[in-house]
Amino acid sequence: MKSTQQLLHQIRGRESTDLSFLGESDYTCPPAAIYINSLLAERNMTAKDAIRALDLDKSYGYQMLNGTRRPTRAMLIRLAVLLGLDLAGTDRLLQIGGRQPLYPRVREDAAVIFAVEKHLSLEQLDALLEAARG
Repeated sequence: MKSTQQLLHQIRGRESTDLSFLGESDYTCPPAAIYINSLLAERNMTAKDAIRALDLDKSYGYQMLNGTRRPTRAMLIRLAVLLGLDLAGTDRLLQIGGRQPLYPRVREDAAVIFAVEKHLSLEQLDALLEAARG
């Protein structure tokens, strides 16, 4: 699989209007498991560390990280907060995970946006979501 930079270079180097190259498999979103693992690697975090910090069942956590199971929206949000992603990074993670992006008019999503923007911890996010629901 080509890197994003290689793809950008290939697109910029095109001289004709032939767009057949867009049908190649390199022009697809990476699977969620690959993307999540790359985010973990960027932050020098192991799968075991993430599973423990997210308080996930071990088998579910490893299935999510190896692509056997599709992560839930709530889990992706918690992962984004754990990794300290910004709002754009959080929405990108949700998009790649096949989940709806954050929408400020939804009370719980507004709480998540606040937590992401203020770099709150998972515990603070949980308390904020509890207050938003109740």
